[in-house]
Amino acid sequence: MAVTDSGRDLDPLDDSQEYDDPSPMAEESATRHHRPAPEELALEAEAEPTGDIASDVTLTDREAAANEAAEAGRRFERRDVVRWSARALGGLAVAALGVGAVLGAQALPEDLRTPGAVPETVVQPSSPLQSRVCAGPALRVGTADGADALAIATIGEPAIEVGSLGGELDQSEVSVTGAAEVQGGASIVQRNEESTLSAAQALALDVEAVRGFAASECAETRLDQWLVGGSTRTGRQTVLTIANASQVSASVDVTVFGPDGPVESVGSSGIAVSGGSSIVLDLAAIAPGVPDAVVRVASTGAPVAAHLQQITTRGLERGGFEIIDPVTALTSSVLPGVAVTEPTGLETREGYDDTVPTLRLLSPTGGDVRVVFEASDGSTIESVGSLEAGRVTDFPLEEIPVGTHAIRVESDVPVVAGARTVAVAGAGLDFDWVAGGQARSGTSSIAVPSGPDATVHIVSTSDTDQEIEVAGTSVQLPANGILEQRVEAGSFEVSGQDLVIGIGYRDASRVGGFTASPQGPSAEGVRVLH
Repeated sequence: MAVTDSGRDLDPLDDSQEYDDPSPMAEESATRHHRPAPEELALEAEAEPTGDIASDVTLTDREAAANEAAEAGRRFERRDVVRWSARALGGLAVAALGVGAVLGAQALPEDLRTPGAVPETVVQPSSPLQSRVCAGPALRVGTADGADALAIATIGEPAIEVGSLGGELDQSEVSVTGAAEVQGGASIVQRNEESTLSAAQALALDVEAVRGFAASECAETRLDQWLVGGSTRTGRQTVLTIANASQVSASVDVTVFGPDGPVESVGSSGIAVSGGSSIVLDLAAIAPGVPDAVVRVASTGAPVAAHLQQITTRGLERGGFEIIDPVTALTSSVLPGVAVTEPTGLETREGYDDTVPTLRLLSPTGGDVRVVFEASDGSTIESVGSLEAGRVTDFPLEEIPVGTHAIRVESDVPVVAGARTVAVAGAGLDFDWVAGGQARSGTSSIAVPSGPDATVHIVSTSDTDQEIEVAGTSVQLPANGILEQRVEAGSFEVSGQDLVIGIGYRDASRVGGFTASPQGPSAEGVRVLH
Protein backbone atom coordinates (compact mmCIF):
# COMPACT_ATOMS: atom_id res chain seq x y z
CA MET A 1 0.00 0.00 0.00
CA ALA A 2 1.34 3.41 -0.92
CA VAL A 3 1.20 6.19 1.68
CA THR A 4 0.55 9.76 0.64
CA ASP A 5 1.58 13.01 2.27
CA SER A 6 0.05 16.32 1.03
CA GLY A 7 -0.98 14.66 -2.21
CA ARG A 8 2.47 13.12 -3.01
CA ASP A 9 3.04 9.38 -3.40
CA LEU A 10 5.70 7.82 -1.20
CA ASP A 11 7.39 4.47 -1.53
CA PRO A 12 5.78 1.56 0.26
CA LEU A 13 7.25 0.61 3.63
CA ASP A 14 9.65 -2.34 3.53
CA ASP A 15 10.33 -4.68 6.46
CA SER A 16 13.12 -2.53 7.85
CA GLN A 17 10.75 0.38 8.27
CA GLU A 18 8.08 -1.40 10.20
CA TYR A 19 7.07 0.15 13.54
CA ASP A 20 7.65 -1.78 16.76
CA ASP A 21 4.07 -1.10 17.78
CA PRO A 22 1.81 -3.51 15.72
CA SER A 23 -1.44 -1.89 16.82
CA PRO A 24 -3.38 -0.44 13.86
CA MET A 25 -4.01 3.26 13.54
CA ALA A 26 -7.54 4.15 14.37
CA GLU A 27 -9.60 4.86 11.35
CA GLU A 28 -11.29 7.81 12.92
CA SER A 29 -7.99 9.52 13.68
CA ALA A 30 -8.07 12.93 12.10
CA THR A 31 -5.46 13.63 9.45
CA ARG A 32 -3.02 16.38 10.50
CA HIS A 33 -2.21 18.60 7.56
CA HIS A 34 1.02 20.54 7.32
CA ARG A 35 0.62 24.31 7.21
CA PRO A 36 3.45 25.90 5.24
CA ALA A 37 5.41 28.45 7.14
CA PRO A 38 5.65 32.01 5.73
CA GLU A 39 9.30 31.37 4.82
CA GLU A 40 8.29 28.37 2.71
CA LEU A 41 5.59 30.30 0.83
CA ALA A 42 7.99 33.15 0.09
CA LEU A 43 10.64 30.84 -1.25
CA GLU A 44 8.18 28.93 -3.41
CA ALA A 45 6.88 32.17 -4.92
CA GLU A 46 10.42 33.24 -5.90
CA ALA A 47 11.52 29.85 -7.29
CA GLU A 48 11.52 29.20 -11.06
CA PRO A 49 9.01 26.41 -11.86
CA THR A 50 11.38 24.83 -14.41
CA GLY A 51 14.63 25.17 -12.43
CA ASP A 52 16.91 22.20 -11.84
CA ILE A 53 17.81 22.14 -8.12
CA ALA A 54 20.58 19.65 -8.83
CA SER A 55 22.56 22.26 -10.83
CA ASP A 56 21.07 25.57 -9.70
CA VAL A 57 22.80 26.75 -6.49
CA THR A 58 20.19 29.38 -5.82
CA LEU A 59 17.42 26.82 -5.95
CA THR A 60 19.44 24.51 -3.73
CA ASP A 61 19.84 27.21 -1.06
CA ARG A 62 16.15 28.03 -1.27
CA GLU A 63 15.21 24.40 -0.91
CA ALA A 64 17.50 24.06 2.15
CA ALA A 65 15.93 27.14 3.73
CA ALA A 66 12.49 25.75 3.03
CA ASN A 67 13.41 22.42 4.63
CA GLU A 68 14.78 24.20 7.67
CA ALA A 69 11.60 26.23 8.04
CA ALA A 70 9.49 23.12 7.66
CA GLU A 71 11.53 21.32 10.33
CA ALA A 72 11.03 24.24 12.66
CA GLY A 73 7.32 23.99 12.13
CA ARG A 74 7.32 20.27 12.83
CA ARG A 75 9.18 20.89 16.12
CA PHE A 76 6.27 23.00 17.26
CA GLU A 77 3.91 20.21 16.25
CA ARG A 78 5.77 17.80 18.53
CA ARG A 79 5.17 19.89 21.64
CA ASP A 80 2.47 17.61 22.94
CA VAL A 81 4.78 14.60 22.89
CA VAL A 82 7.58 16.52 24.58
CA ARG A 83 5.30 17.75 27.35
CA TRP A 84 3.96 14.25 27.98
CA SER A 85 7.50 12.85 28.16
CA ALA A 86 8.56 15.55 30.60
CA ARG A 87 5.69 14.62 32.91
CA ALA A 88 6.52 10.92 32.72
CA LEU A 89 10.19 11.51 33.59
CA GLY A 90 9.53 14.04 36.34
CA GLY A 91 10.33 11.64 39.23
CA LEU A 92 13.59 10.58 37.63
CA ALA A 93 14.62 14.18 37.12
CA VAL A 94 14.11 14.92 40.84
CA ALA A 95 16.19 11.89 41.84
CA ALA A 96 19.06 12.95 39.58
CA LEU A 97 18.93 16.63 40.47
CA GLY A 98 22.07 16.61 42.67
CA VAL A 99 24.26 14.84 40.12
CA GLY A 100 22.82 16.79 37.20
CA ALA A 101 23.44 20.09 38.89
CA VAL A 102 27.09 19.27 39.45
CA LEU A 103 27.70 17.85 36.00
CA GLY A 104 25.76 20.64 34.37
CA ALA A 105 27.82 23.27 36.15
CA GLN A 106 31.03 21.63 35.02
CA ALA A 107 29.77 21.27 31.47
CA LEU A 108 29.06 24.98 31.07
CA PRO A 109 31.74 27.13 29.45
CA GLU A 110 33.69 29.31 31.85
CA ASP A 111 32.15 32.49 30.48
CA LEU A 112 28.62 31.19 31.10
CA ARG A 113 29.15 30.08 34.68
CA THR A 114 27.82 32.52 37.26
CA PRO A 115 29.01 31.74 40.78
CA GLY A 116 26.17 32.16 43.25
CA ALA A 117 26.63 33.56 46.75
CA VAL A 118 26.20 30.74 49.28
CA PRO A 119 24.19 31.82 52.34
CA GLU A 120 26.28 31.50 55.49
CA THR A 121 26.05 32.19 59.20
CA VAL A 122 28.88 32.65 61.70
CA VAL A 123 28.02 30.93 64.97
CA GLN A 124 30.01 32.33 67.88
CA PRO A 125 31.09 29.90 70.61
CA SER A 126 29.38 30.07 73.96
CA SER A 127 32.73 29.65 75.76
CA PRO A 128 34.93 32.74 76.34
CA LEU A 129 37.82 33.64 74.10
CA GLN A 130 40.30 32.72 76.82
CA SER A 131 40.08 31.13 80.25
CA ARG A 132 42.31 30.15 83.17
CA VAL A 133 41.61 27.94 86.18
CA CYS A 134 43.56 28.41 89.40
CA ALA A 135 44.69 25.69 91.78
CA GLY A 136 42.57 27.08 94.58
CA PRO A 137 43.06 27.01 98.35
CA ALA A 138 45.59 24.86 100.17
CA LEU A 139 43.89 21.59 101.06
CA ARG A 140 44.50 18.80 103.50
CA VAL A 141 42.93 15.37 103.05
CA GLY A 142 42.01 13.55 106.25
CA THR A 143 41.58 14.86 109.76
CA ALA A 144 44.58 15.52 111.97
CA ASP A 145 43.63 12.65 114.32
CA GLY A 146 43.14 10.24 111.41
CA ALA A 147 39.48 9.59 112.27
CA ASP A 148 38.27 10.51 108.76
CA ALA A 149 40.75 9.77 105.98
CA LEU A 150 38.42 11.17 103.29
CA ALA A 151 37.71 14.53 104.89
CA ILE A 152 38.80 17.58 102.89
CA ALA A 153 39.69 20.76 104.73
CA THR A 154 40.93 24.19 103.63
CA ILE A 155 44.07 25.31 105.44
CA GLY A 156 44.90 28.47 103.46
CA GLU A 157 43.33 30.87 100.96
CA PRO A 158 45.28 32.26 97.99
CA ALA A 159 45.62 35.80 96.68
CA ILE A 160 45.03 36.05 92.92
CA GLU A 161 46.46 38.51 90.39
CA VAL A 162 45.36 38.87 86.76
CA GLY A 163 47.30 40.35 83.86
CA SER A 164 45.49 41.31 80.67
CA LEU A 165 45.95 43.63 77.70
CA GLY A 166 42.21 44.24 77.33
CA GLY A 167 38.79 42.64 77.17
CA GLU A 168 36.08 41.90 79.71
CA LEU A 169 37.17 39.81 82.69
CA ASP A 170 34.89 37.59 84.75
CA GLN A 171 35.80 35.49 87.78
CA SER A 172 33.83 32.72 89.44
CA GLU A 173 34.49 29.81 91.79
CA VAL A 174 34.48 26.13 90.85
CA SER A 175 32.74 23.93 93.43
CA VAL A 176 34.39 20.88 94.97
CA THR A 177 32.49 17.62 94.59
CA GLY A 178 31.78 15.96 97.94
CA ALA A 179 32.82 18.95 100.03
CA ALA A 180 30.17 21.64 99.95
CA GLU A 181 31.99 23.76 102.52
CA VAL A 182 35.21 23.83 100.47
CA GLN A 183 35.62 26.19 97.52
CA GLY A 184 37.66 25.14 94.52
CA GLY A 185 39.91 27.26 92.36
CA ALA A 186 38.88 30.44 90.61
CA SER A 187 37.80 30.33 86.97
CA ILE A 188 38.88 33.49 85.13
CA VAL A 189 37.59 34.28 81.65
CA GLN A 190 38.39 37.05 79.20
CA ARG A 191 35.91 38.01 76.49
CA ASN A 192 36.05 40.24 73.42
CA GLU A 193 39.85 40.33 73.29
CA GLU A 194 42.46 38.08 71.66
CA SER A 195 45.43 39.48 73.59
CA THR A 196 47.21 37.51 76.27
CA LEU A 197 45.57 36.60 79.56
CA SER A 198 47.70 35.77 82.58
CA ALA A 199 46.57 34.81 86.06
CA ALA A 200 48.44 33.48 89.06
CA GLN A 201 47.92 32.88 92.75
CA ALA A 202 50.15 32.76 95.80
CA LEU A 203 49.67 31.79 99.42
CA ALA A 204 51.80 31.52 102.54
CA LEU A 205 51.00 28.89 105.16
CA ASP A 206 51.95 28.85 108.81
CA VAL A 207 49.52 26.56 110.59
CA GLU A 208 49.91 23.74 113.08
CA ALA A 209 51.18 21.07 110.66
CA VAL A 210 52.15 23.07 107.57
CA ARG A 211 54.49 25.93 106.85
CA GLY A 212 55.66 27.20 103.47
CA PHE A 213 55.01 29.42 100.47
CA ALA A 214 53.61 28.47 97.05
CA ALA A 215 52.96 30.42 93.85
CA SER A 216 51.10 28.84 90.96
CA GLU A 217 49.96 29.86 87.50
CA CYS A 218 46.27 29.60 86.77
CA ALA A 219 46.35 27.10 83.94
CA GLU A 220 44.59 26.75 80.62
CA THR A 221 42.38 23.69 80.48
CA ARG A 222 43.78 20.80 78.42
CA LEU A 223 42.89 17.31 77.30
CA ASP A 224 46.36 15.96 78.13
CA GLN A 225 48.76 17.30 80.77
CA TRP A 226 51.63 16.20 83.00
CA LEU A 227 52.55 17.16 86.55
CA VAL A 228 56.26 16.76 87.33
CA GLY A 229 56.79 16.53 91.08
CA GLY A 230 55.16 15.12 94.15
CA SER A 231 55.73 12.10 96.37
CA THR A 232 53.62 9.61 98.31
CA ARG A 233 56.40 8.31 100.60
CA THR A 234 56.00 8.56 104.35
CA GLY A 235 55.55 12.14 105.55
CA ARG A 236 54.59 13.49 102.09
CA GLN A 237 50.95 14.09 101.33
CA THR A 238 50.25 14.89 97.68
CA VAL A 239 46.76 15.92 96.60
CA LEU A 240 45.60 16.00 92.99
CA THR A 241 42.93 18.56 92.05
CA ILE A 242 41.14 18.32 88.70
CA ALA A 243 38.88 21.22 87.73
CA ASN A 244 36.35 21.26 84.89
CA ALA A 245 35.24 24.83 84.26
CA SER A 246 33.11 23.98 81.20
CA GLN A 247 29.43 23.03 81.15
CA VAL A 248 30.13 19.53 79.80
CA SER A 249 31.13 16.53 81.94
CA ALA A 250 34.62 15.08 81.52
CA SER A 251 35.93 11.56 81.92
CA VAL A 252 39.47 11.55 83.30
CA ASP A 253 42.23 8.93 83.41
CA VAL A 254 45.05 9.41 85.94
CA THR A 255 48.37 7.59 85.56
CA VAL A 256 51.15 7.83 88.13
CA PHE A 257 54.73 7.13 87.03
CA GLY A 258 57.57 6.30 89.39
CA PRO A 259 61.20 5.15 89.18
CA ASP A 260 59.97 1.67 88.22
CA GLY A 261 57.53 2.88 85.55
CA PRO A 262 53.73 3.30 85.53
CA VAL A 263 52.04 2.31 88.77
CA GLU A 264 49.19 -0.16 88.49
CA SER A 265 46.14 1.13 90.32
CA VAL A 266 42.41 0.60 90.63
CA GLY A 267 39.87 3.38 90.24
CA SER A 268 42.17 5.80 88.44
CA SER A 269 40.45 5.63 85.04
CA GLY A 270 37.07 6.89 83.90
CA ILE A 271 36.83 9.40 86.76
CA ALA A 272 33.77 11.60 86.22
CA VAL A 273 34.23 15.35 86.68
CA SER A 274 30.98 17.26 86.23
CA GLY A 275 30.86 20.60 84.47
CA GLY A 276 31.57 23.55 86.75
CA SER A 277 33.12 21.41 89.46
CA SER A 278 36.42 19.96 90.65
CA ILE A 279 37.48 16.79 92.43
CA VAL A 280 40.20 16.18 95.01
CA LEU A 281 42.15 12.91 95.07
CA ASP A 282 44.74 11.77 97.59
CA LEU A 283 47.53 10.53 95.33
CA ALA A 284 48.55 7.92 97.92
CA ALA A 285 45.21 6.19 97.37
CA ILE A 286 46.15 5.67 93.71
CA ALA A 287 49.91 5.11 94.03
CA PRO A 288 51.16 4.63 97.60
CA GLY A 289 54.84 4.69 98.44
CA VAL A 290 56.12 6.40 95.27
CA PRO A 291 59.09 8.60 96.25
CA ASP A 292 59.55 10.40 92.91
CA ALA A 293 56.31 10.92 91.01
CA VAL A 294 55.13 12.23 87.67
CA VAL A 295 51.38 12.29 87.04
CA ARG A 296 49.59 12.24 83.71
CA VAL A 297 45.99 13.49 83.47
CA ALA A 298 44.11 12.72 80.24
CA SER A 299 40.47 13.68 79.75
CA THR A 300 37.73 13.17 77.19
CA GLY A 301 34.49 15.08 76.81
CA ALA A 302 35.94 18.37 78.08
CA PRO A 303 39.40 19.79 78.85
CA VAL A 304 40.37 20.13 82.50
CA ALA A 305 43.00 21.88 84.63
CA ALA A 306 45.04 19.75 87.03
CA HIS A 307 47.39 20.72 89.88
CA LEU A 308 49.31 18.87 92.58
CA GLN A 309 49.61 20.12 96.16
CA GLN A 310 52.33 18.62 98.33
CA ILE A 311 52.79 18.97 102.08
CA THR A 312 56.00 17.64 103.64
CA THR A 313 56.40 16.76 107.31
CA ARG A 314 59.27 14.90 108.98
CA GLY A 315 58.10 13.77 112.35
CA LEU A 316 57.09 16.98 114.06
CA GLU A 317 59.10 19.22 111.72
CA ARG A 318 57.27 21.06 108.98
CA GLY A 319 59.03 20.60 105.65
CA GLY A 320 57.26 22.97 103.28
CA PHE A 321 54.29 23.34 100.97
CA GLU A 322 54.17 23.48 97.14
CA ILE A 323 51.66 23.64 94.25
CA ILE A 324 52.83 21.96 91.03
CA ASP A 325 51.58 23.27 87.68
CA PRO A 326 50.81 21.18 84.57
CA VAL A 327 53.20 20.94 81.61
CA THR A 328 53.15 19.41 78.12
CA ALA A 329 55.39 16.63 76.83
CA LEU A 330 57.78 18.37 74.39
CA THR A 331 60.97 17.69 72.48
CA SER A 332 62.35 21.01 73.69
CA SER A 333 61.60 22.91 76.90
CA VAL A 334 63.25 25.48 79.17
CA LEU A 335 63.17 25.73 82.96
CA PRO A 336 63.84 29.37 83.94
CA GLY A 337 65.23 30.54 87.28
CA VAL A 338 66.36 27.25 88.84
CA ALA A 339 68.36 28.08 91.95
CA VAL A 340 71.20 25.75 92.96
CA THR A 341 72.03 26.42 96.63
CA GLU A 342 74.97 25.50 98.83
CA PRO A 343 74.68 22.06 100.42
CA THR A 344 74.06 22.25 104.15
CA GLY A 345 74.68 18.65 105.14
CA LEU A 346 71.04 18.31 106.13
CA GLU A 347 70.48 16.03 103.14
CA THR A 348 72.64 13.37 104.76
CA ARG A 349 70.13 12.85 107.58
CA GLU A 350 67.53 10.12 107.24
CA GLY A 351 64.39 11.36 105.56
CA TYR A 352 66.04 14.58 104.29
CA ASP A 353 67.36 13.30 100.97
CA ASP A 354 64.77 15.43 99.14
CA THR A 355 66.18 18.72 100.46
CA VAL A 356 68.64 19.06 97.57
CA PRO A 357 68.13 20.69 94.14
CA THR A 358 67.12 18.01 91.62
CA LEU A 359 66.18 17.76 87.95
CA ARG A 360 63.33 15.28 87.27
CA LEU A 361 62.76 13.90 83.76
CA LEU A 362 60.39 11.41 82.16
CA SER A 363 60.02 10.26 78.57
CA PRO A 364 56.87 8.25 77.81
CA THR A 365 58.66 6.46 74.95
CA GLY A 366 62.29 6.58 76.09
CA GLY A 367 65.23 8.05 74.20
CA ASP A 368 68.35 10.17 74.38
CA VAL A 369 68.22 13.57 76.04
CA ARG A 370 70.55 16.59 76.10
CA VAL A 371 70.53 18.98 79.05
CA VAL A 372 72.28 22.37 79.08
CA PHE A 373 72.71 24.39 82.29
CA GLU A 374 73.27 28.10 81.62
CA ALA A 375 74.27 30.46 84.39
CA SER A 376 73.46 34.18 84.54
CA ASP A 377 77.02 35.02 83.41
CA GLY A 378 76.53 33.02 80.19
CA SER A 379 78.66 30.00 81.15
CA THR A 380 77.16 26.60 80.28
CA ILE A 381 77.47 22.98 81.30
CA GLU A 382 76.15 20.27 78.98
CA SER A 383 75.11 16.74 79.85
CA VAL A 384 73.89 13.93 77.58
CA GLY A 385 72.07 10.82 78.73
CA SER A 386 69.36 8.29 77.94
CA LEU A 387 65.91 7.90 79.47
CA GLU A 388 64.07 4.61 79.85
CA ALA A 389 60.48 4.59 78.66
CA GLY A 390 57.99 5.48 81.40
CA ARG A 391 60.56 5.63 84.22
CA VAL A 392 61.01 8.74 86.35
CA THR A 393 64.67 9.75 86.62
CA ASP A 394 66.02 12.21 89.19
CA PHE A 395 69.38 13.96 88.64
CA PRO A 396 70.74 15.66 91.80
CA LEU A 397 72.39 18.98 90.91
CA GLU A 398 75.21 18.98 93.49
CA GLU A 399 77.82 19.19 90.70
CA ILE A 400 76.25 22.32 89.16
CA PRO A 401 77.78 25.62 90.35
CA VAL A 402 75.84 27.53 92.96
CA GLY A 403 73.63 30.21 91.41
CA THR A 404 70.53 30.66 89.30
CA HIS A 405 70.42 28.70 86.05
CA ALA A 406 68.26 28.24 83.00
CA ILE A 407 67.97 24.54 82.15
CA ARG A 408 67.37 23.63 78.49
CA VAL A 409 66.10 20.11 77.81
CA GLU A 410 66.25 18.80 74.24
CA SER A 411 65.41 15.39 72.81
CA ASP A 412 64.15 13.67 69.68
CA VAL A 413 61.24 12.27 71.71
CA PRO A 414 58.70 14.02 73.98
CA VAL A 415 60.01 14.65 77.49
CA VAL A 416 58.48 16.27 80.58
CA ALA A 417 60.76 18.14 82.96
CA GLY A 418 60.69 19.78 86.35
CA ALA A 419 63.34 20.96 88.84
CA ARG A 420 63.13 21.08 92.62
CA THR A 421 64.73 24.00 94.43
CA VAL A 422 64.91 24.34 98.20
CA ALA A 423 65.18 26.91 100.96
CA VAL A 424 66.94 25.61 104.07
CA ALA A 425 67.23 27.86 107.12
CA GLY A 426 66.87 27.72 110.85
CA ALA A 427 63.46 29.36 110.59
CA GLY A 428 62.11 26.49 108.49
CA LEU A 429 62.32 24.43 105.30
CA ASP A 430 60.52 24.95 102.02
CA PHE A 431 60.73 23.68 98.42
CA ASP A 432 59.48 24.58 94.95
CA TRP A 433 59.09 22.73 91.63
CA VAL A 434 60.02 24.78 88.54
CA ALA A 435 58.08 23.62 85.47
CA GLY A 436 59.48 23.33 81.96
CA GLY A 437 58.04 25.97 79.66
CA GLN A 438 57.65 26.96 76.03
CA ALA A 439 58.68 30.19 74.34
CA ARG A 440 56.21 32.97 73.55
CA SER A 441 56.48 35.98 71.23
CA GLY A 442 54.90 39.40 71.03
CA THR A 443 53.61 41.43 73.95
CA SER A 444 52.43 39.62 77.07
CA SER A 445 50.95 40.75 80.34
CA ILE A 446 52.35 38.72 83.23
CA ALA A 447 50.50 38.51 86.55
CA VAL A 448 52.62 38.77 89.71
CA PRO A 449 50.95 37.89 93.02
CA SER A 450 52.54 39.15 96.23
CA GLY A 451 55.47 37.18 97.63
CA PRO A 452 59.04 37.47 98.94
CA ASP A 453 61.41 39.23 96.53
CA ALA A 454 59.48 38.61 93.29
CA THR A 455 61.85 38.24 90.32
CA VAL A 456 61.20 37.70 86.64
CA HIS A 457 63.46 35.21 84.85
CA ILE A 458 63.54 35.56 81.06
CA VAL A 459 65.30 33.07 78.78
CA SER A 460 65.74 33.67 75.06
CA THR A 461 65.49 30.72 72.68
CA SER A 462 66.33 32.91 69.67
CA ASP A 463 69.66 32.59 67.85
CA THR A 464 69.88 36.36 67.33
CA ASP A 465 70.38 39.32 69.65
CA GLN A 466 67.29 41.39 70.32
CA GLU A 467 65.98 44.35 72.24
CA ILE A 468 63.16 43.42 74.57
CA GLU A 469 60.99 45.54 76.83
CA VAL A 470 60.32 44.57 80.43
CA ALA A 471 57.98 46.65 82.60
CA GLY A 472 58.50 49.69 80.39
CA THR A 473 62.31 49.39 80.24
CA SER A 474 64.22 48.42 77.10
CA VAL A 475 66.86 45.73 77.62
CA GLN A 476 69.41 44.24 75.22
CA LEU A 477 69.15 40.43 75.34
CA PRO A 478 71.84 38.41 73.54
CA ALA A 479 71.09 35.31 71.51
CA ASN A 480 70.01 32.50 73.86
CA GLY A 481 70.67 34.86 76.75
CA ILE A 482 69.01 35.07 80.16
CA LEU A 483 67.79 38.00 82.25
CA GLU A 484 66.84 38.44 85.92
CA GLN A 485 64.97 41.52 87.13
CA ARG A 486 62.99 42.40 90.24
CA VAL A 487 59.32 43.13 89.67
CA GLU A 488 56.52 44.51 91.79
CA ALA A 489 53.28 42.74 92.65
CA GLY A 490 50.44 43.31 90.20
CA SER A 491 51.22 42.82 86.53
CA PHE A 492 53.76 44.00 83.96
CA GLU A 493 54.26 43.72 80.20
CA VAL A 494 57.02 41.90 78.33
CA SER A 495 57.69 42.36 74.60
CA GLY A 496 60.09 40.22 72.59
CA GLN A 497 60.52 37.14 70.44
CA ASP A 498 60.93 33.52 71.54
CA LEU A 499 61.01 34.17 75.29
CA VAL A 500 60.42 31.75 78.17
CA ILE A 501 59.23 33.66 81.23
CA GLY A 502 59.15 32.58 84.87
CA ILE A 503 58.39 34.31 88.17
CA GLY A 504 60.39 33.29 91.24
CA TYR A 505 60.15 34.13 94.95
CA ARG A 506 62.76 33.50 97.62
CA ASP A 507 63.97 34.39 101.07
CA ALA A 508 65.99 32.43 103.63
CA SER A 509 63.24 29.93 104.48
CA ARG A 510 60.61 30.28 101.74
CA VAL A 511 60.71 29.61 98.00
CA GLY A 512 58.09 29.45 95.24
CA GLY A 513 57.36 30.39 91.66
CA PHE A 514 55.81 29.42 88.34
CA THR A 515 56.59 29.31 84.62
CA ALA A 516 54.27 31.31 82.39
CA SER A 517 52.66 29.04 79.81
CA PRO A 518 52.50 30.21 76.18
CA GLN A 519 49.41 31.89 74.86
CA GLY A 520 46.90 29.30 73.65
CA PRO A 521 44.59 29.71 70.63
CA SER A 522 41.52 31.86 71.13
CA ALA A 523 38.10 30.42 70.58
CA GLU A 524 36.70 31.43 67.18
CA GLY A 525 33.32 31.34 65.53
CA VAL A 526 32.23 28.52 63.22
CA ARG A 527 31.12 29.41 59.68
CA VAL A 528 28.02 27.42 58.66
CA LEU A 529 27.03 27.22 54.96
CA HIS A 530 23.32 26.72 54.19
